Amino acid sequence: MKPIRRHATLLILTLIIIIHAVDRLSIVILLEDIKYDLALSDAQLGFLSGFAFVAVYVLAGIPMAFVSDRSNRSRLIGMALMVMGGMTVLCGFVQNFWQLAAARCGIGIGASPCVPASHSILADVYPPAQRTTALSITESGFFVGSFVGLWVCGWIATYYGWRTAFIVVGIVPILLSLLVLAILRDPVRAVRTQKVDLSFRESLGTIIGVPAVRWYVFGSGLAVFASAAMMTWLPALMIRSYGMTKTEAGGYIGAINGIGGFVLTIVVGIVADRLSRRDLLWNLWIPATLFAVSAPFAVITFLSHSPAVILGCFAVSASLVTACAAPIISYSQQTLPSTVHAMITALIFLVLNIVGFGVGPLMVGALSDYLVPWVGQTAALQLALLYLAPPALMLGRHAWRSEPGNRSI
Repeated sequence: MKPIRRHATLLILTLIIIIHAVDRLSIVILLEDIKYDLALSDAQLGFLSGFAFVAVYVLAGIPMAFVSDRSNRSRLIGMALMVMGGMTVLCGFVQNFWQLAAARCGIGIGASPCVPASHSILADVYPPAQRTTALSITESGFFVGSFVGLWVCGWIATYYGWRTAFIVVGIVPILLSLLVLAILRDPVRAVRTQKVDLSFRESLGTIIGVPAVRWYVFGSGLAVFASAAMMTWLPALMIRSYGMTKTEAGGYIGAINGIGGFVLTIVVGIVADRLSRRDLLWNLWIPATLFAVSAPFAVITFLSHSPAVILGCFAVSASLVTACAAPIISYSQQTLPSTVHAMITALIFLVLNIVGFGVGPLMVGALSDYLVPWVGQTAALQLALLYLAPPALMLGRHAWRSEPGNRSI
């Protein structure tokens, strides 16, 4: 593939990740409005922002990845974007908790093929020596999307209401789907020396059969538990405890986390590419180190009473964790057969989403509700985050150390 075509493909795939993040995270800045409009508890908000999306996202992700490894990936992404956008628009018309939960489940179905299929395409477009950098660029789209989603949705909700915010951000992936179907081409897949038509069970067994894969998937899930809980509930915390408006909370959190995460993700990808030429295990050692470094920043985030310190430490902690994705996925693609490239991404995201984005926000919301009678609503959310997030980061690092090749970390 010509370099200009390769870079154009990278640009389109990055746009897909950006829109994926916007539609996924747009609800975060709208939680307070939804809470009072629909009379919901924090536990219900945690379910909507996390588990309602994640449960369907991960259940659909594995079979969708299996299809992606055997079909036209660009066409699959285009249709998925259309479904995701349509379900986001429907969020703007719901009247109760169950309708919103159903719409969030629909977003999960639409979003499920996007990341695995995109990573699979990149693996066939870029050689191994450049793959981690390419993956880090697409993953940086998550931070761009979080910034755009939080700021734009916060601004729209402030002036036009949370329902309008859902409708506006839902239209964008529908338009992007038309672009994808029109110009994104499914590249020729890498030459395979292994059996091509692996069954679903054989594909899954191939992945789980690699010990390092098992441990880094589990450890990463625990680390993302912390960052996902912080990402979901920090806007609500800043609005409740520090009197920020939705526009201010979305703008500050989105900008600080977005810029820091964008830069760090790309830098980590470039460094990992260079170091992994000497030893491929650098793609595991770097994430393990970043997980450990992020833990104290998570603790400070919820011990401090200064908005500036809270936002700054959150940005560092969340960015360090999210920047680990590209090296992890690159390692898996270079150690596993090309017949399971989309499947391994889906499996990684299954664990990350169940443990991180599914259980994390839900547990924080439930613990916050439990603590309200003792400490009040303002302190309950901050304490819930403090009790749950930092320990998960350290457990994630411990899981990485359980892999023999990582015990020096």
